[in-house]
Amino acid sequence: MRAFLSGIRSQGGEPRFVYKTGTADLNIVAPVWKCPAVVYGPGDSALDHTPNEHINLEDYAKAVTVLSEALKKLSD
Repeated sequence: MRAFLSGIRSQGGEPRFVYKTGTADLNIVAPVWKCPAVVYGPGDSALDHTPNEHINLEDYAKAVTVLSEALKKLSD
């Protein structure tokens, strides 16, 4: 979690926690694996799976950097 928080902040983001109950692989495997899980990505989750779903390319690029930073911290 700390790695993602740091990565988000490194790109000027303000991390926040949202409880999501939607259907996703993570919702199925995390309880079975009994491990913490995090979901992160660009875009407005209110638009997920709707005809208006879209992401800004700048936000996408920042998300790639956030993930890269988080993975670097986790591999240290």
